[in-house]
Amino acid sequence: MSSILECRQVSKRFGKSHAILDATVSFEPGAVHGLLGANGAGKTTLLHILSGMIYPTQGVVTFDGQQVHENALAMSSICLVKSDERSWADYKVKDIMRFCSLLLPGWDERKALSLLQRFNLPANKRYKQLSRGMQSQLGIVKGLANQAPITLFDEPTLGLDADMREAFYELLIQECSGSDRTIIISTHLIDESANLFEYIALLEEGVITKHQDTDSFLEHAYYLQGNSVTLEQFSGDPRVLHAESLAGTTILAWYGDLSKERTELEQQGIRISPLPLQKLFVYLTRKGRFNNEEVM
Repeated sequence: MSSILECRQVSKRFGKSHAILDATVSFEPGAVHGLLGANGAGKTTLLHILSGMIYPTQGVVTFDGQQVHENALAMSSICLVKSDERSWADYKVKDIMRFCSLLLPGWDERKALSLLQRFNLPANKRYKQLSRGMQSQLGIVKGLANQAPITLFDEPTLGLDADMREAFYELLIQECSGSDRTIIISTHLIDESANLFEYIALLEEGVITKHQDTDSFLEHAYYLQGNSVTLEQFSGDPRVLHAESLAGTTILAWYGDLSKERTELEQQGIRISPLPLQKLFVYLTRKGRFNNEEVM
């Protein structure tokens, strides 16, 4: 059985502010996880803690039951691909690849060379001379060529055009097919990557508010669209995350059990359709601030 990455009651404080607060989560092995949260939610901090790069103020992170921090074996099993590898700035691509081959125990040289060719990365250019997209591609090479049991990607597609983002998603699917690697991805491009995620962890202001398989996460997420008079009965209902009304028609973003109301609503002409992951994420993070907005 694959090893499990877990954090238990993990908090990280910078001065008087908490970046992470009492995070407890087990990342199911051999799966792709989406780590979702608004800017400043603590995603990058959590990834650094999970990788052992920074220490939590309290709590513990374990891999295969062993504490990650100050544990060389555990840390060597976890690969963090940062959104900006600043320590690479003055080194050439070929030198960075050589460092990776020396420092990363799971390094696959053949795969690295294949990926460098796939992305057409210039071996003699320094990291700081690369475009933002090429820097992301080099990070992807590091993450995929290193066969670490746990790989953490922090915004891996920054600067990539649509074609290159699609190439990354295809490579990731190929890499995970038949593999027991665990991948955790922090990204803002949720719609594009939603089909990759087998599990979702939602981080809000440093707190993990949800963590479950993607199908369960989306199971009770709907759009309700139809006559405003029919739908006004749900004004103030906590299951309504967002509302828009225009010319007698209302659209509700709904998150919760709809089984009791569904048949009657459909008989009254209300259209019920799935709520996409990107929209659900947006509405959940806005809940309490922009709930039940009305667009006239």
